[in-house]
Amino acid sequence: MAYECSPYRGSEWAVGWGRLLEGARVAELHVVTSESNFAALQRAESEGLLPAGVRYYTPTPDARLRRMERKPALFAYNYTAYHHWQELAFELAKSLHAAETFDLVHQVNVCTFREPGYTWQLDIPYLWGPVGGTQNFPISFLSMLHPVEAIKEFVRAVSNECSLRFKGRVRAAARQAAVILGANSTNQRDYERIFQRDVGLLLETGLREVNEPDRSRFHARVEDKLAGRPARPLKLLWSGELQTRKALPILLKALAKLEDVRWELDILGAGPMWTSWIAEAKRLGLTLAVRAAAADETQMPSGEGNKNIVRFLGRLPFPEAVAKMNEADVFCFTSLRDTSGNVVLEALAAGVPVVCFDHQGAADMVSDESGVLLPVISPSAAVTDWAATLRDLATDPEYLLELSEGTTEQARRFLWSANGDRINAIYKELVKR
Repeated sequence: MAYECSPYRGSEWAVGWGRLLEGARVAELHVVTSESNFAALQRAESEGLLPAGVRYYTPTPDARLRRMERKPALFAYNYTAYHHWQELAFELAKSLHAAETFDLVHQVNVCTFREPGYTWQLDIPYLWGPVGGTQNFPISFLSMLHPVEAIKEFVRAVSNECSLRFKGRVRAAARQAAVILGANSTNQRDYERIFQRDVGLLLETGLREVNEPDRSRFHARVEDKLAGRPARPLKLLWSGELQTRKALPILLKALAKLEDVRWELDILGAGPMWTSWIAEAKRLGLTLAVRAAAADETQMPSGEGNKNIVRFLGRLPFPEAVAKMNEADVFCFTSLRDTSGNVVLEALAAGVPVVCFDHQGAADMVSDESGVLLPVISPSAAVTDWAATLRDLATDPEYLLELSEGTTEQARRFLWSANGDRINAIYKELVKR
């Protein structure tokens, strides 16, 4: 049951597609997906991307679903429409099961506990996950948000706890599931606490391949130091949706403290906080370059070539985004609420050390050998910690190189092949039972 599943997009779509490719190695797969992804799978089949033997279906949308889908969503998904889709998908799954006699059902995505679907009611083992959604914005950081956003995050946290404890279908799915997998250790702990049962741990996403990256820029920094040459600017990269939970201002405030350190920051992505965060950078006195939405070229300030600079680059084509990652010395992941963060894995695979907070999915993905994990205490402490860490990395190229060398082994822990082996072993065990 993969509401999102496509080889042409990232995030949830890539999770569904990755699970499809891995499961097809050991099983005859019948994939129930949404209407838009059904079209994507048709395209994938025509282009020879779909494994042989995989069959895919979508429930026929009714007028009620069409009306729901047109309404604006308060969250990442319109959960009213998504819930109704699950009702339609369950009717389809029942008819397919009557004809095919499946061995098990796997609820793959959307990766949230709030909507487990209905297929746990079938008379076959139900595998749920990896599933996330319980991680909350840290209470001690709510003060850094606009009051409206702070209220939203607080309400979400209360809603999470209430849904876990009292939502009937969530509790029923948890009782009926043969196996539950948490997408990060926070989720795992929350499910075990509320559901009073063992819950496994497995990242919901992965990497297709990890090659040995080019570390020549890191070696060059070490050589410059040994030769007594001036340090090159520390190239920082931040990438993601410009949303409040991503907490970019923490990094901007930290950089404002580093006037005596040479650095450059590229910000990739767009979103509702674009204008506000550009204004915040200006308020902090940072030198800016902003790519206009309709322009291909970034508008560079005149006469500022030797100064530290923040570049807001917007959403770049995939090849350009990859090139930025391969040029970076440090990847900065400031998010304060995320199940995981596929871009963190991409940074590790590119040999780029990651600086992030020591919580939620980031803490599961980044090790002390591949990055720096900062404590979640308060906004002021976070700014101080980020500034001190970036200063250390800028002035200690040997340490930066050491972290880069640790990224490759860490990235290989999250290959889709290893992830798939884990799920496929669960498939086989459930069929044995």
